[in-house]
Amino acid sequence: MGSQFKKHIKPSPFLTIYKEHFKKPNPMRLQTLSFALFLLALCACSKSNDTGSQPLTALTDVQYGTAPDSGGVSTPLLMDVYFPTGATTAGHYPLVVMIHGGSFVSGDKSDEKTHCSILADSGFVAVSINYRLGWRTGPSQCTGDTASKRLAVYRAMQDANAALRFLVSKAGSYAIDTSWIFIGGNSAGSGTALTTTYIPDAVAQQLCVAERAQLGPLNTSGNNLTNAFSIKGVANLWGALPDSNLVSGSTARPMISFHGTYDGVVPYDFGYANSCSNYGVEYGSACLTRRVYAAKKPYQLYLKVGGGHGPSEYGPAFTMPRAAAFFKKLVKGEAITNKVEMD
Repeated sequence: MGSQFKKHIKPSPFLTIYKEHFKKPNPMRLQTLSFALFLLALCACSKSNDTGSQPLTALTDVQYGTAPDSGGVSTPLLMDVYFPTGATTAGHYPLVVMIHGGSFVSGDKSDEKTHCSILADSGFVAVSINYRLGWRTGPSQCTGDTASKRLAVYRAMQDANAALRFLVSKAGSYAIDTSWIFIGGNSAGSGTALTTTYIPDAVAQQLCVAERAQLGPLNTSGNNLTNAFSIKGVANLWGALPDSNLVSGSTARPMISFHGTYDGVVPYDFGYANSCSNYGVEYGSACLTRRVYAAKKPYQLYLKVGGGHGPSEYGPAFTMPRAAAFFKKLVKGEAITNKVEMD
Protein backbone atom coordinates (compact mmCIF):
# COMPACT_ATOMS: atom_id res chain seq x y z
CA MET A 1 0.00 0.00 0.00
CA GLY A 2 2.87 2.36 0.83
CA SER A 3 4.50 1.98 -2.61
CA GLN A 4 1.17 2.47 -4.36
CA PHE A 5 0.55 5.60 -2.34
CA LYS A 6 3.96 7.03 -3.29
CA LYS A 7 3.32 6.52 -7.01
CA HIS A 8 0.37 8.93 -6.90
CA ILE A 9 2.09 11.68 -4.92
CA LYS A 10 4.18 14.22 -6.80
CA PRO A 11 7.21 15.59 -4.96
CA SER A 12 6.35 18.83 -3.17
CA PRO A 13 8.44 21.88 -4.13
CA PHE A 14 8.69 22.60 -0.42
CA LEU A 15 10.15 19.11 0.12
CA THR A 16 12.79 19.86 -2.52
CA ILE A 17 13.66 23.10 -0.72
CA TYR A 18 13.89 21.20 2.53
CA LYS A 19 16.41 18.67 1.11
CA GLU A 20 18.54 21.28 -0.61
CA HIS A 21 18.88 23.43 2.48
CA PHE A 22 19.96 20.59 4.67
CA LYS A 23 22.87 19.64 2.43
CA LYS A 24 24.92 22.53 3.78
CA PRO A 25 23.30 24.34 6.65
CA ASN A 26 23.73 28.09 6.66
CA PRO A 27 21.65 30.94 8.14
CA MET A 28 20.32 32.29 4.84
CA ARG A 29 19.08 28.89 3.67
CA LEU A 30 17.47 28.19 7.03
CA GLN A 31 15.63 31.52 6.82
CA THR A 32 14.40 30.62 3.34
CA LEU A 33 13.30 27.21 4.62
CA SER A 34 11.39 28.77 7.54
CA PHE A 35 9.63 31.18 5.21
CA ALA A 36 8.72 28.37 2.80
CA LEU A 37 7.30 26.26 5.61
CA PHE A 38 5.35 29.30 6.86
CA LEU A 39 3.80 29.75 3.39
CA LEU A 40 2.90 26.07 3.28
CA ALA A 41 1.11 26.31 6.62
CA LEU A 42 -0.66 29.50 5.56
CA CYS A 43 -1.93 27.90 2.35
CA ALA A 44 -3.18 24.88 4.25
CA CYS A 45 -5.09 27.07 6.73
CA SER A 46 -6.64 29.16 3.99
CA LYS A 47 -7.81 26.10 2.14
CA SER A 48 -9.39 24.68 5.28
CA ASN A 49 -11.30 27.89 6.01
CA ASP A 50 -12.57 28.16 2.45
CA THR A 51 -14.10 24.69 2.50
CA GLY A 52 -15.26 24.63 6.14
CA SER A 53 -17.58 27.63 6.10
CA GLN A 54 -20.12 28.44 3.41
CA PRO A 55 -22.37 31.53 3.18
CA LEU A 56 -26.10 31.01 3.68
CA THR A 57 -28.78 32.76 1.65
CA ALA A 58 -32.57 32.42 1.66
CA LEU A 59 -34.00 29.16 0.35
CA THR A 60 -37.44 28.81 -1.21
CA ASP A 61 -39.64 25.79 -1.84
CA VAL A 62 -37.48 23.37 0.12
CA GLN A 63 -39.34 20.06 0.26
CA TYR A 64 -39.50 18.62 3.77
CA GLY A 65 -41.90 15.78 3.04
CA THR A 66 -44.82 14.35 1.09
CA ALA A 67 -48.28 13.42 2.35
CA PRO A 68 -51.83 12.89 1.04
CA ASP A 69 -54.02 16.01 1.13
CA SER A 70 -57.64 16.13 2.30
CA GLY A 71 -58.69 14.52 -0.98
CA GLY A 72 -56.14 11.72 -0.71
CA VAL A 73 -53.81 13.13 -3.37
CA SER A 74 -50.09 12.96 -2.57
CA THR A 75 -48.72 16.49 -2.23
CA PRO A 76 -45.22 17.88 -1.58
CA LEU A 77 -44.70 19.74 1.70
CA LEU A 78 -42.62 22.88 1.19
CA MET A 79 -40.88 25.49 3.34
CA ASP A 80 -38.95 28.73 2.91
CA VAL A 81 -35.82 29.32 5.00
CA TYR A 82 -34.44 32.75 5.93
CA PHE A 83 -30.97 33.32 7.42
CA PRO A 84 -29.39 36.21 9.33
CA THR A 85 -27.33 38.60 7.22
CA GLY A 86 -23.81 37.24 6.86
CA ALA A 87 -24.76 33.82 8.21
CA THR A 88 -22.46 30.92 7.35
CA THR A 89 -22.53 27.20 7.96
CA ALA A 90 -19.97 27.73 10.71
CA GLY A 91 -22.57 29.56 12.82
CA HIS A 92 -25.16 28.31 15.27
CA TYR A 93 -28.40 30.29 15.26
CA PRO A 94 -31.65 29.71 17.18
CA LEU A 95 -34.58 28.57 15.03
CA VAL A 96 -38.08 30.00 14.76
CA VAL A 97 -40.75 28.21 12.69
CA MET A 98 -43.68 30.44 11.69
CA ILE A 99 -47.01 29.01 10.48
CA HIS A 100 -49.52 30.97 8.39
CA GLY A 101 -53.21 31.34 9.16
CA GLY A 102 -56.30 30.86 7.01
CA SER A 103 -58.78 28.71 8.97
CA PHE A 104 -57.15 25.53 7.61
CA VAL A 105 -58.62 26.23 4.18
CA SER A 106 -56.37 28.95 2.74
CA GLY A 107 -53.06 30.77 3.18
CA ASP A 108 -49.48 30.20 2.07
CA LYS A 109 -45.98 30.22 3.54
CA SER A 110 -45.31 33.46 1.65
CA ASP A 111 -47.78 35.15 4.04
CA GLU A 112 -45.06 34.89 6.71
CA LYS A 113 -42.26 36.39 4.62
CA THR A 114 -42.18 39.72 6.47
CA HIS A 115 -42.42 38.01 9.85
CA CYS A 116 -39.53 35.71 8.97
CA SER A 117 -37.41 38.50 7.47
CA ILE A 118 -37.65 40.49 10.70
CA LEU A 119 -36.74 37.42 12.76
CA ALA A 120 -33.79 36.63 10.48
CA ASP A 121 -32.57 40.23 10.79
CA SER A 122 -32.74 39.69 14.54
CA GLY A 123 -30.35 36.74 14.42
CA PHE A 124 -32.63 33.72 13.95
CA VAL A 125 -32.93 31.09 11.28
CA ALA A 126 -36.58 31.71 10.43
CA VAL A 127 -38.73 29.23 8.54
CA SER A 128 -42.22 29.48 7.05
CA ILE A 129 -43.98 26.24 6.17
CA ASN A 130 -46.84 25.17 3.98
CA TYR A 131 -49.10 22.51 5.42
CA ARG A 132 -52.04 20.54 4.05
CA LEU A 133 -55.29 22.49 3.92
CA GLY A 134 -58.95 21.66 3.47
CA TRP A 135 -62.12 20.72 5.35
CA ARG A 136 -65.84 20.83 4.64
CA THR A 137 -66.71 24.32 5.87
CA GLY A 138 -70.39 24.20 4.89
CA PRO A 139 -72.47 26.72 2.91
CA SER A 140 -72.77 29.27 5.74
CA GLN A 141 -71.53 30.26 9.20
CA CYS A 142 -71.47 27.42 11.73
CA THR A 143 -72.48 24.73 9.21
CA GLY A 144 -69.04 23.18 8.77
CA ASP A 145 -68.32 19.49 9.32
CA THR A 146 -66.60 19.42 12.71
CA ALA A 147 -65.09 15.98 12.20
CA SER A 148 -63.60 17.22 8.93
CA LYS A 149 -62.17 20.26 10.72
CA ARG A 150 -60.53 18.10 13.38
CA LEU A 151 -58.84 16.10 10.64
CA ALA A 152 -57.56 19.32 9.07
CA VAL A 153 -56.11 20.43 12.40
CA TYR A 154 -54.49 17.03 12.87
CA ARG A 155 -52.91 17.08 9.39
CA ALA A 156 -51.43 20.50 10.14
CA MET A 157 -49.94 19.12 13.36
CA GLN A 158 -48.44 16.18 11.47
CA ASP A 159 -46.87 18.53 8.94
CA ALA A 160 -45.43 20.84 11.60
CA ASN A 161 -43.87 17.81 13.28
CA ALA A 162 -42.42 16.65 9.94
CA ALA A 163 -40.98 20.13 9.29
CA LEU A 164 -39.29 20.24 12.70
CA ARG A 165 -37.78 16.78 12.24
CA PHE A 166 -36.47 17.86 8.84
CA LEU A 167 -34.94 21.06 10.17
CA VAL A 168 -33.16 19.23 12.98
CA SER A 169 -31.78 16.80 10.39
CA LYS A 170 -30.43 19.83 8.48
CA ALA A 171 -28.98 21.54 11.55
CA GLY A 172 -25.41 21.41 10.22
CA SER A 173 -26.06 22.72 6.72
CA TYR A 174 -28.60 25.30 7.96
CA ALA A 175 -26.49 26.40 10.96
CA ILE A 176 -29.31 25.72 13.43
CA ASP A 177 -28.70 25.55 17.16
CA THR A 178 -31.07 22.72 18.01
CA SER A 179 -30.89 23.64 21.70
CA TRP A 180 -33.07 26.65 20.92
CA ILE A 181 -36.11 25.90 18.82
CA PHE A 182 -39.12 28.24 18.89
CA ILE A 183 -42.44 28.12 17.08
CA GLY A 184 -45.19 30.61 16.27
CA GLY A 185 -47.87 31.65 13.86
CA ASN A 186 -51.09 33.55 13.52
CA SER A 187 -54.70 32.37 13.81
CA ALA A 188 -54.89 28.76 12.59
CA GLY A 189 -51.10 28.83 12.28
CA SER A 190 -50.78 29.83 15.92
CA GLY A 191 -53.23 27.12 16.89
CA THR A 192 -50.99 24.67 15.02
CA ALA A 193 -47.91 26.03 16.79
CA LEU A 194 -49.62 25.60 20.17
CA THR A 195 -50.94 22.10 19.50
CA THR A 196 -47.54 21.04 18.14
CA THR A 197 -46.01 22.24 21.41
CA TYR A 198 -48.59 20.76 23.77
CA ILE A 199 -49.87 17.66 21.94
CA PRO A 200 -47.04 15.19 21.27
CA ASP A 201 -48.00 11.82 19.87
CA ALA A 202 -48.34 10.28 23.35
CA VAL A 203 -51.02 12.85 24.19
CA ALA A 204 -52.64 12.52 20.76
CA GLN A 205 -53.26 8.85 21.49
CA GLN A 206 -55.69 9.98 24.21
CA LEU A 207 -56.95 13.30 22.84
CA CYS A 208 -57.15 12.66 19.08
CA VAL A 209 -58.24 9.02 18.97
CA ALA A 210 -60.38 9.14 15.81
CA GLU A 211 -57.98 11.42 13.90
CA ARG A 212 -54.94 9.33 14.81
CA ALA A 213 -56.73 6.13 13.84
CA GLN A 214 -57.50 7.56 10.40
CA LEU A 215 -54.32 9.53 9.66
CA GLY A 216 -51.68 7.74 11.71
CA PRO A 217 -49.25 8.99 14.39
CA LEU A 218 -48.15 12.59 14.58
CA ASN A 219 -44.47 11.75 14.37
CA THR A 220 -44.31 9.44 11.35
CA SER A 221 -46.20 11.35 8.67
CA GLY A 222 -44.60 13.28 5.80
CA ASN A 223 -41.09 11.83 5.98
CA ASN A 224 -39.19 8.93 7.54
CA LEU A 225 -36.96 11.09 9.74
CA THR A 226 -36.81 10.33 13.45
CA ASN A 227 -34.91 13.41 14.68
CA ALA A 228 -36.12 14.59 18.08
CA PHE A 229 -36.81 18.25 18.92
CA SER A 230 -37.75 20.30 21.95
CA ILE A 231 -39.72 23.54 21.62
CA LYS A 232 -38.46 26.21 24.04
CA GLY A 233 -41.02 28.97 23.49
CA VAL A 234 -44.08 30.08 21.51
CA ALA A 235 -45.07 33.28 19.70
CA ASN A 236 -48.88 33.15 19.80
CA LEU A 237 -50.64 35.57 17.47
CA TRP A 238 -54.39 35.24 18.17
CA GLY A 239 -54.30 31.47 18.54
CA ALA A 240 -55.88 29.00 20.98
CA LEU A 241 -55.79 25.46 22.35
CA PRO A 242 -58.72 23.03 22.60
CA ASP A 243 -57.97 22.37 26.28
CA SER A 244 -56.26 24.75 28.71
CA ASN A 245 -55.25 21.82 30.93
CA LEU A 246 -52.65 20.92 28.32
CA VAL A 247 -50.61 23.76 29.82
CA SER A 248 -49.41 22.51 33.19
CA GLY A 249 -46.46 22.82 35.51
CA SER A 250 -44.61 20.07 33.66
CA THR A 251 -45.50 21.08 30.10
CA ALA A 252 -45.68 24.89 30.09
CA ARG A 253 -43.37 26.82 27.76
CA PRO A 254 -42.52 30.52 27.81
CA MET A 255 -45.03 32.39 25.63
CA ILE A 256 -45.51 35.83 24.12
CA SER A 257 -49.07 36.47 22.90
CA PHE A 258 -50.99 39.07 20.91
CA HIS A 259 -54.80 39.21 20.67
CA GLY A 260 -57.77 41.49 20.13
CA THR A 261 -60.44 41.51 22.84
CA TYR A 262 -63.30 41.57 20.29
CA ASP A 263 -62.00 38.60 18.31
CA GLY A 264 -65.05 36.70 17.04
CA VAL A 265 -63.01 33.96 15.32
CA VAL A 266 -60.63 32.83 18.06
CA PRO A 267 -61.67 33.92 21.59
CA TYR A 268 -59.04 36.03 23.32
CA ASP A 269 -59.86 34.33 26.66
CA PHE A 270 -62.15 31.35 26.17
CA GLY A 271 -65.31 30.71 24.20
CA TYR A 272 -66.71 29.05 21.10
CA ALA A 273 -64.58 28.91 17.96
CA ASN A 274 -65.96 31.19 15.25
CA SER A 275 -68.67 32.12 17.78
CA CYS A 276 -70.37 28.81 16.89
CA SER A 277 -71.50 26.67 19.81
CA ASN A 278 -71.30 23.50 17.71
CA TYR A 279 -67.58 24.10 17.03
CA GLY A 280 -66.51 23.59 20.63
CA VAL A 281 -64.76 25.76 23.18
CA GLU A 282 -61.28 27.16 22.57
CA TYR A 283 -58.88 28.69 25.09
CA GLY A 284 -57.14 31.79 23.82
CA SER A 285 -54.26 34.02 24.75
CA ALA A 286 -55.48 35.42 28.08
CA CYS A 287 -56.47 32.01 29.44
CA LEU A 288 -53.24 30.39 28.27
CA THR A 289 -51.20 33.21 29.76
CA ARG A 290 -52.80 32.55 33.14
CA ARG A 291 -51.80 28.92 32.81
CA VAL A 292 -48.21 29.84 31.91
CA TYR A 293 -48.14 32.25 34.86
CA ALA A 294 -49.39 29.51 37.20
CA ALA A 295 -46.58 27.27 35.92
CA LYS A 296 -44.08 30.04 36.73
CA LYS A 297 -42.81 30.35 33.17
CA PRO A 298 -42.00 33.66 31.43
CA TYR A 299 -44.88 35.34 29.61
CA GLN A 300 -45.87 38.56 27.89
CA LEU A 301 -49.42 39.33 26.73
CA TYR A 302 -50.45 42.20 24.46
CA LEU A 303 -54.20 42.82 24.23
CA LYS A 304 -55.71 45.28 21.77
CA VAL A 305 -58.88 46.50 23.48
CA GLY A 306 -61.72 46.40 20.98
CA GLY A 307 -59.48 44.74 18.40
CA GLY A 308 -60.86 42.01 16.17
CA HIS A 309 -59.20 38.96 14.69
CA GLY A 310 -55.65 39.90 13.75
CA PRO A 311 -55.72 43.60 14.73
CA SER A 312 -54.03 45.84 12.16
CA GLU A 313 -52.05 47.41 14.99
CA TYR A 314 -50.42 44.03 15.59
CA GLY A 315 -48.69 43.70 12.23
CA PRO A 316 -45.23 42.14 11.79
CA ALA A 317 -43.46 45.41 12.64
CA PHE A 318 -45.10 45.33 16.09
CA THR A 319 -45.15 41.62 16.90
CA MET A 320 -41.89 40.25 15.53
CA PRO A 321 -39.36 42.60 17.19
CA ARG A 322 -41.07 41.89 20.52
CA ALA A 323 -41.08 38.14 19.87
CA ALA A 324 -37.42 38.25 18.84
CA ALA A 325 -36.47 40.16 22.01
CA PHE A 326 -38.45 37.69 24.14
CA PHE A 327 -36.77 34.67 22.54
CA LYS A 328 -33.31 36.27 22.70
CA LYS A 329 -33.59 36.74 26.44
CA LEU A 330 -34.44 33.06 26.78
CA VAL A 331 -31.40 32.06 24.73
CA LYS A 332 -29.10 34.34 26.72
CA GLY A 333 -30.56 33.31 30.06
CA GLU A 334 -31.57 36.89 30.83
CA ALA A 335 -34.49 37.83 33.06
CA ILE A 336 -37.78 38.49 31.27
CA THR A 337 -40.21 41.06 32.59
CA ASN A 338 -43.58 39.31 32.72
CA LYS A 339 -46.35 41.70 31.70
CA VAL A 340 -49.82 42.22 30.34
CA GLU A 341 -50.25 45.29 28.15
CA MET A 342 -53.71 46.51 27.15
CA ASP A 343 -54.14 49.44 24.78
